[in-house]
Amino acid sequence: MRITPFLRKPFIAVIPAVLIVAISRGEDIQKPARVKVAAVQVQGYGKTDLRRADFHPSKTVVDYIAKAAADEAQLVVFPEYLLGRISIPGPQTKRISEAAAANRIYVIAGCWEVCPNGDFANSALLFDRRGKIVGKYRKVHAAVDHYEGDPPWSKPPGGKDADWFLEHDPEWKMIKGEDFPVFDLDFGRIGLLICYDGWFPETFRILSLKGAEIIVWINGRAGSVEDFIVRSAMFHNETALIAVNQACGAGSVIGQWPSTILARCEKPGEQYITATINIDQVRRARYNSRNFQQRRPKLYGELVK
Repeated sequence: MRITPFLRKPFIAVIPAVLIVAISRGEDIQKPARVKVAAVQVQGYGKTDLRRADFHPSKTVVDYIAKAAADEAQLVVFPEYLLGRISIPGPQTKRISEAAAANRIYVIAGCWEVCPNGDFANSALLFDRRGKIVGKYRKVHAAVDHYEGDPPWSKPPGGKDADWFLEHDPEWKMIKGEDFPVFDLDFGRIGLLICYDGWFPETFRILSLKGAEIIVWINGRAGSVEDFIVRSAMFHNETALIAVNQACGAGSVIGQWPSTILARCEKPGEQYITATINIDQVRRARYNSRNFQQRRPKLYGELVK
């Protein structure tokens, strides 16, 4: 597994019926034209939950991994926070690794990644078909509550200890991610985002410009994943999109460029959806994109002020 930079024209436009030839380091690699994926809207640990001895969401993850593989999905995606506060590697990741390897399927799941020194990050883990953790993304934008400061949202409450933040709003204290990696899977290139990251249009754009063909957006909130964000992100960035929420919310969705919703969880509750993404269509759109060819980055400096 490697993280690779965006190539301006990474794909050849002349494509056989079921295969596309991708250019990677000067070598021709055959990629499937379509990929079936699954998303699981399921309840696990929430934002402020501490670990409980009698609660093991990773066991539920294992059951759905087997279900997705039986449905011939190549990737199954689970929500933000789901596994709770865990060490990596640990018993929870070992359980998922074994299931991913047994079923030869890619798996993405969210957790609070606890470091040896006690620091923690809101992380999305990517397991490959061998069960190895080959990718990790740490949430870049903290979804904090409105406490103190002017303007609002700018300052955490004073006089509170570490336990208070764990109980009320740990994202004030989490390690924030510092980049937007993309990952090459055997069926295509993906990028990862976590919840509040998706409210920043720059995040989707960066991943697209780095070559992501499918963007995976995991959430863990009581509201619904916003349909208009999903559709606009796909349209503007010429990607497919998989978004998943916890069962306390709703709106888990699998989308196809330019703005088609293939499958969606309309209501809260535990649900499982699958759909087949036409990744060949995404690649053709990206290769032939007038938008990509006519970008003028030198004029976009205001975006980073």
